[in-house]
Amino acid sequence: MSSLSNTAQQGAQQPSAEAQPRGLAYFPIALFTSVMGYTGTTIAAMRVEPLLNLPPVASNVLLAISTVLFLVYLVIFIYRVFAHLEEVRRDFDHPVRMNFFGAITISFLLLSVAYAEIGPTLSKTLWWIGAPLHLLLTLVILNKLITQTKFEVAHYNPAWFIPIVGNLIAPIQGVAYAPKDLNWLYFSIGLVMGTIYTTIFFYRIFFHNPLPLKLLPTFFILMAPPAVGFIAYVKLTGHVDTFAYILYGFAFFIGLLLLFLVKMFYRIPFFISWWAQLFPSAAITIATVLMFHETGEWIYRYLAYIQMLALLFLVVWFTWKTLGLLTAKKLCVKED
Repeated sequence: MSSLSNTAQQGAQQPSAEAQPRGLAYFPIALFTSVMGYTGTTIAAMRVEPLLNLPPVASNVLLAISTVLFLVYLVIFIYRVFAHLEEVRRDFDHPVRMNFFGAITISFLLLSVAYAEIGPTLSKTLWWIGAPLHLLLTLVILNKLITQTKFEVAHYNPAWFIPIVGNLIAPIQGVAYAPKDLNWLYFSIGLVMGTIYTTIFFYRIFFHNPLPLKLLPTFFILMAPPAVGFIAYVKLTGHVDTFAYILYGFAFFIGLLLLFLVKMFYRIPFFISWWAQLFPSAAITIATVLMFHETGEWIYRYLAYIQMLALLFLVVWFTWKTLGLLTAKKLCVKED
């Protein structure tokens, strides 16, 4: 706990946002995780509403917000590429921020899932844009990690999982649009690399300095690989077997671990990195609904209701806090 206090003091000593350059040139690439979070919450709402015999009002509103956010952020990102390419390169050379580029391609894949029933053609188009781009991005980032000489173990944090998790998301809707072998390729990449990344993370967190204050919320990303992996595996195989139970069980265990660590998270100020909590939380909610449908066990149904309530609370809170950063002119500021 003392190390957390020391980290908090270090965060308090950073220069104020008013003293730093600001503008769209410094639009935080990590804000794309809010699109992931909103879209994940949308999909979760789509799965929970039928259980409660509710009309798709909440999910439609969430889908509209997800789509608008994605389009706005994508336009800003394209503007940055053409008008401020050096800042984009600076982000991609950063050991943390480079991984959030994966949130862009993942947003395509998640919106593909969200639009699957109401816009099949749009859904298929989004998938065929997002899936190849995400595989390419995974290869580029892994190439960068293998050939670079600047990064150290201390730089490693759960944000590094983002490019890996996207490969597990691809088969969820890909089963309807792509050959089986291609979907299993994506699943294999995500599962094996996710296992490797999890091992490296626990080594880093057990035997090295604690995560910087700003990155503590990314702990929740640990829940995403097994939760998303469970959903993808059931979609690929069509049933819940022993391995599916293992994936869901480990995701649920990570959730319990995060509950035990809750005081560590809610004693820190709000950063954009808090949005990293939302998609993994949505993923375990969707996985729980899928477990209910596959097993018929009532416990999963009521657990999904609790998880959905928590999701809605988080999405409202994070949105309110982000709007607070925007009005305080602390959102698009130059980072170290």
